[in-house]
Amino acid sequence: MKSDLTRPIGVGLIGFGTVGRAFARLLTREAADLALRRGVNLSLVAVGTRGADTKRDAVLGAGVRWTSDLASVATDPRVDVVVELLGGIEPANGLIRAALGAGKSVVTANKMLLAKHGTALQQLAREKGAGLGIEASVAGGIPILRALRSSFTGDRVTAVSGILNGTCNFILTEMEATGRPYADVLEDAQRLGYAEADPASDVEGDDAAYKLALLARLAFGRDVSVDQIAREGITRLLPCDFVYAKRLGRTPRQLAVARVAPSGRLLLSVRTHFVSEASLLAKVTGPFNAVEVRGESGGPFVFSGRGAGGDPTATAVLADVVEIARGGAPGVQAPPLGFASLEPCTPAAAEEFVSPFYLRFIVKDRPGILADLARILAEHGINIDAVFQAPYEDKSALPFVVTLEPVSGEALAAALVAISSLDFHVVPPLALPMTE
Repeated sequence: MKSDLTRPIGVGLIGFGTVGRAFARLLTREAADLALRRGVNLSLVAVGTRGADTKRDAVLGAGVRWTSDLASVATDPRVDVVVELLGGIEPANGLIRAALGAGKSVVTANKMLLAKHGTALQQLAREKGAGLGIEASVAGGIPILRALRSSFTGDRVTAVSGILNGTCNFILTEMEATGRPYADVLEDAQRLGYAEADPASDVEGDDAAYKLALLARLAFGRDVSVDQIAREGITRLLPCDFVYAKRLGRTPRQLAVARVAPSGRLLLSVRTHFVSEASLLAKVTGPFNAVEVRGESGGPFVFSGRGAGGDPTATAVLADVVEIARGGAPGVQAPPLGFASLEPCTPAAAEEFVSPFYLRFIVKDRPGILADLARILAEHGINIDAVFQAPYEDKSALPFVVTLEPVSGEALAAALVAISSLDFHVVPPLALPMTE
């Protein structure tokens, strides 16, 4: 979008939830300063939201048109930039397409939509000469997408990983601090607004997978699909896992990982890792996010901050709007996904993921359990590093841990199939990679 910075740039907002309200108020509050110091004249001219008559916000001023007709905001002739903060696939996808089709630039925080349809939306924006700002879709106010799009173009990225879901990080760090079980801490997270009433997308890894798909596209120029990302949730962790983690000098963190394997294919996963207490990721607590980018030449860089919430996300949305208003819109000068075209993505096979592992068992105690486990692991070429058993009085549900020397995901999966068939398990075994 080419713009004359002396004229007002009309902004139309679709969606007036937590982030939408925060963005509208932020834009209204900062408009005069942006005009004076940044040279952009922004004006909120329309808000589209369901039940518009009941949501009018006097703070935004009398000049804002409120409407329940969302499509009318996408095509309003006074609107130059459409900000979509509805979430979900539809009607957001159709509204963004309508806006881009009319030549209007779009800013969105919709990670699910971008993960599933972002490549097509980038192509449409390019065809129409419109901007597509996506910074707020990953890690809230942390400017990680802009960094990948611009700051790392002189290096070859070999890995991008991190803590991408604040709900999971809050739950895991609270379980560690208090020793309480998952269900109790989840209730606290919901009460505090860190978890949805239905937390499945967060705790099962889907939310982090949407974000990882976008990060991987910008980092590697490959069209990563969410379906190519292996996912495991945090719901199976028990208080005893945090006891053993402490003994090992580690702490559980849900990590999203995209890494180039020696074959050149991508290792893609969202799962809980036991990370070293000395690592930077172990220091990221509560509802915060952190992303590490590794380059061949530049080495590791870590970006951290508030990864969700109205105010942090609103700042990222406004930054994209300002960039578009200045004529430096992602999608015009630099593609929003970092590459004009993306190569097909072939994920790495399970045997390419090699790591030491933590195995936790809860069993009905009887003689010969360790012998059975050691036999099956040996049959699959897997070496035991250590065995841990904290004192527990209940022998009918006895937890203990076996740590393994580095092993491939393929070999471990085969061994676990055989181990799971044994008759002493109270719950299925839990396997977590251990990383520095």
